[in-house]
Amino acid sequence: MKKKALPLIVLFAFFKAYSQIGINTGSPAATLDIRAKNATGTSTSIDGVLITRVDRQRVQSMTGIPVSTLVYVNSIATGSQTGTAVNIDTVGYYYYDGTSWVKLHNPTNSIAANLYNADGALTGNRAVSQGSNTLAFTGTATNAFSVDNSTLSVDAANDRVGVGTITPDTKLTVSTPDNSFGLNHTNGTINLKTYIGGGAAYIGTTTAHNLNVMTNNAIKMTVTPTGTVGVNTSSPSAVLDILSKGTTNATKALEINDSTNKELLGLQDDGSVRLEKYKNIGVLGTDANGFLVDGSNLNIPAIATIGFAEISANQAATTFYTVAFTINKNNATNITYSSGNFTINKAGYYNFSVFLKYDISMNSPTGGSASTNLLKNGSIFSYNLSGHGDGTGDIGHNLAGTQFFNVGDVVRVTASYTRVFRITQGSMTIVYYGT
Repeated sequence: MKKKALPLIVLFAFFKAYSQIGINTGSPAATLDIRAKNATGTSTSIDGVLITRVDRQRVQSMTGIPVSTLVYVNSIATGSQTGTAVNIDTVGYYYYDGTSWVKLHNPTNSIAANLYNADGALTGNRAVSQGSNTLAFTGTATNAFSVDNSTLSVDAANDRVGVGTITPDTKLTVSTPDNSFGLNHTNGTINLKTYIGGGAAYIGTTTAHNLNVMTNNAIKMTVTPTGTVGVNTSSPSAVLDILSKGTTNATKALEINDSTNKELLGLQDDGSVRLEKYKNIGVLGTDANGFLVDGSNLNIPAIATIGFAEISANQAATTFYTVAFTINKNNATNITYSSGNFTINKAGYYNFSVFLKYDISMNSPTGGSASTNLLKNGSIFSYNLSGHGDGTGDIGHNLAGTQFFNVGDVVRVTASYTRVFRITQGSMTIVYYGT
């Protein structure tokens, strides 16, 4: 006798009476326990659960879908990969997570691609909200992390970072083409940059602002936009302005040494200058190249002696009076003076310039002639001879002469007048021209 199917109301009453249902089992282990009719063996009969089969358009059209609903999408020829079907890009099993259908089955049986096992491309902008969580990367490769290859490269093997290079050789290496800027530290107004180009390296501001060099958190040197440099001052008033540490010769504003650390030049804080090589030389000059040298070895005039004629007693007519001088300045290295005689101590060219004033007012009449002479070893090498008529109260003579003098040569000045006279004023200047 053929069995009839149980009415639906009977099945509903049965399911309601029992909390667990078993198919092919009288002792279900879950709410619904479906056992295979042939769990083992070689039977060709079909066991399994046949899930609802629909196309993408049908799935996309559903509304009010309970979470965890499972379907098998058997075609993507219809519908579109948008809305709740944004993940439906191939035939397969999908479940609903409350927002969209999520792929459950990988038809190729391969490991699903992700950031850790495959390359990929973003399909849109993404943001990572870390909150209070940290995000860390660890690695041991030389180019362990990079952005666009060399735009940013992290060398995890050597703890280095490269910008513009994948082989940084310091903690931070910035590599640029020639004639390019590298680093820029800016507050939006001031730019402090580095630059390499033309076979040189540069660092400084590219805006009209001071560049300061600091130590111990204090400014020690300033370069201004106008090209002035200040040492110990941030407002230099000259191309190079050095603010000294004191006001005496105990400290220095400037010192220049040679390779042995011997001081060649020192500028003391009180303004005095010390030249090591020339400290015992009275005359300085420059050679043809502009170098500072011993002026006594050059043909550079140097004042050796300055003297003033002493007032004499009345001298008899037509006598040769050796004029006496009071010496105001004299370089004993060049000349020695005694009792009207100038003795040469250093050979070379000398110029003697003489002025004498004769008082002849004691004569009546006063006419006559006067003669002033420069003598070298007793021989005249320059003289001034003048005649005067009656009524002349004084006579003034100027004369000069230049000669090469050897060591030991003696120069003197003599005065003579055809009548009684005396010397009331005069001077002598001796200039040394070198050898």
